[in-house]
Amino acid sequence: MYDLKLETAAIEWTPFDFPGVSMKTLRQDDRTGAMTVMTRMQPGAAIPAHRHTRADETVYVLEGDFVEDGVAYGPGTFFAAAAGTVHGPHRTAGGCDLLTTFSGPLDFVLAE
Repeated sequence: MYDLKLETAAIEWTPFDFPGVSMKTLRQDDRTGAMTVMTRMQPGAAIPAHRHTRADETVYVLEGDFVEDGVAYGPGTFFAAAAGTVHGPHRTAGGCDLLTTFSGPLDFVLAE
């Protein structure tokens, strides 16, 4: 039996650090900092190249177009990056919804 069941439509979108980007936190482990979020990027939104120092990240494209480092990917595409790996920039032309997991506390360090 699952220990958590959520109707994600009932959770509000929270603006993230970049225009047109918002998140819903679905689960966060208070012990490890690991978390699962949904990320929504409005048409034309962008997230600059960055890394996470303490968490591996996975991203699954639920809908829309997700542009990673200049290449557009559609629904069903899966990405994974180990902690410390620079990834992005991320963009979208028409908007997208993503399911993202972090294995530890989320920090966001812009790539130099």
